[in-house]
Amino acid sequence: MPDPILPKNRLGPLVSYGGAWLAAIIDSSDDAIVSKTLDGIITSWNRGAERMFGYSAEEAVGQHISLIIPNARRTEEDQVLAAIRQGQRVDHFETVRQTKDGRLIHISLMVSPVRDAENRIVGVSKVARDITERKRLEEDARATDSERRAAFAREQKARAEAEAVNRSKDEFLATLSHELRTPLNAVFGWARMLADGQLDAETTRKATDAILRNATAQIQLVEDLVDVSRIVTGKMQLELRPVDLKVVVEAALDAVRPAATIKDITLDVAIDPRLDPIVGSPERLQQVVWNLLSNAVKFTPKRGRVHVEVRLADAEVQLTVSDTGQGIVADVLPYVFDRFRQGDSGSTRRYGGLGIGLALVRHLVELHGGTVRAESPGVGQGATFTVQLPVPSVKLVQPLAQLGAAHQSTPVDLRELDLLIVDDDVDGLEMCRIILIGSGARVKACTSSAQALEALAGDWWPHILIADLDMPEENGFTLLRRARALAGARGRNLPAVALTAYGSADDRRRILAAGFNLHLAKPVDPEELRLTVASLAGRTG
Repeated sequence: MPDPILPKNRLGPLVSYGGAWLAAIIDSSDDAIVSKTLDGIITSWNRGAERMFGYSAEEAVGQHISLIIPNARRTEEDQVLAAIRQGQRVDHFETVRQTKDGRLIHISLMVSPVRDAENRIVGVSKVARDITERKRLEEDARATDSERRAAFAREQKARAEAEAVNRSKDEFLATLSHELRTPLNAVFGWARMLADGQLDAETTRKATDAILRNATAQIQLVEDLVDVSRIVTGKMQLELRPVDLKVVVEAALDAVRPAATIKDITLDVAIDPRLDPIVGSPERLQQVVWNLLSNAVKFTPKRGRVHVEVRLADAEVQLTVSDTGQGIVADVLPYVFDRFRQGDSGSTRRYGGLGIGLALVRHLVELHGGTVRAESPGVGQGATFTVQLPVPSVKLVQPLAQLGAAHQSTPVDLRELDLLIVDDDVDGLEMCRIILIGSGARVKACTSSAQALEALAGDWWPHILIADLDMPEENGFTLLRRARALAGARGRNLPAVALTAYGSADDRRRILAAGFNLHLAKPVDPEELRLTVASLAGRTG
């Protein structure tokens, strides 16, 4: 069976960390949107470029941009690159380019420098609009003024849309860099001080708390980006069951209460006692409430108030989160649920985040068949968010599990279990080894498939294999096939757990179809790792 191949995107680095949304917009544009290095090597090529110039992304990426420049126009490229290296933009530059089949087309170019997190110019972004038709109309004496105006209006609209996409991309990448680096700064700094061994017990505790807090913040950021990608690609799926909204709201309140306490914000709660369970995903509904509450606490000043109310309203359940915070500017209000849209952007913004939370709220609510709206009287007058969810036509009586129970520590006995862990990430490998040894397991750790197969060739045999998937030379899929072949030859069983950074539903299905018994997504929670191994070994009852 061939190794499962995880999908790649024609737009390259734009896809990482939530770029799937940007890639989806750029790929659907009628304009050619192309990026290249300062040496002129093409690095991304959208569908608009494929249609305009006739070359596929596979044919164009990695080639020099002269691929589409007629010989008579070659000097233009040097002039444009010279301007870009000086940090200048080139707007509305009209020229001629050559398609794969040899046709010459008129285009209007917008060329922008691409900067990294240190504001250095590292590449070039181009948006090309086909103006051949407009040129034809201008040259055709029979063309009417209305035709010219209509063609020009279409071109102006398309240019404005392309410029908006470009700005959105640049702002998003800059904000993403900032939001990823901020928690890493604390993690790296405190870890270096711990490594020096010069901290007293109290400062060591503070360092550990700070590392855990910032690592958790970064995990949440990545999870939100992954959720946005799932929504954009239509792969977000809900596991529906009866949900007690009172439990959902209380769990979300518990999560934001420490932040509210620090700011001396009062949390008011009013829940209709007539509420019956609704149908939904408790985890996703808690995510909705948590996002609304955390936003309310973030934007409410000290000694403010946040009010949460859940009540029956006709055939719907209505959840309202209101605050006495800074409010929402009228011209921003219609866009608060847009992905990556923020009221304050740039280096002087007061609040962190990528502008993902409210977009997730809208999509998750709509997946539950509901609606969400935002209201605000204006700046300094607070905001109100109202979620309406449908009530089931029949009363649900299935017992409900309390949220958060899965996170309670459960004693796990792994004594007398022999485990083989394989991961080329030495730090992650050592962490897993210590976690499992702490529960009594006997662990053999290997950093490559070759080492693991060598261990399996002797008399020793593990009860369970835990393997990473992405490893050099031989990946986890190949390791599993060869290890299972050895097991078959010896008449043995070999249950296997995939421990991997690939965590989507499609990834999970692909991994299980390849023969792994269970799938754990990184970063792995220690308790989840112990329980997974115990479950596979039949130690959980």
